[in-house]
Amino acid sequence: MTIRTTIHRGPLNPSAIISNPILEFYAKYAKDFRFAKSSTPPTAYYSTASKLINTDATIIFGAQAIWDYYIALYGQFERCEYEVISLTVIHDDETGKHTLTGEFLNTLHLKDNKGTVTLPQTFIYEIANAEEGCGTDGLQIWEVRCYFDRGILHGAATL
Repeated sequence: MTIRTTIHRGPLNPSAIISNPILEFYAKYAKDFRFAKSSTPPTAYYSTASKLINTDATIIFGAQAIWDYYIALYGQFERCEYEVISLTVIHDDETGKHTLTGEFLNTLHLKDNKGTVTLPQTFIYEIANAEEGCGTDGLQIWEVRCYFDRGILHGAATL
């Protein structure tokens, strides 16, 4: 089995994105979710069989349900700005599967100019070949595991 690892620290820059197809896929996903979430089909990034595993062990199944969940979760804020701490990609060349672990600081901008709250977050994405006629650059997310303090997020939403 051939396994390669890519580690990127700090903001994504064009040379890092171009040099790694998984980082390029992730950069497109982040951009589309931030700026075009209402016009981007969820299957551009999530498989129809994908699952999201939350910190409380609840599971959300399917591209549309995951996309809608994230829109509702982060829609409680004026905007969210992610600072990339690190991105680690484990490539399994034999299976074509990739594990992307992203560590972020998410600055939640509260509505009505009530300030900001910083939320450390980690996401682990299982990325592989896309379903036929779906995906971006031939890839989709098949599973995502989220690690962050939901109490901070929900508390910030009620300020």
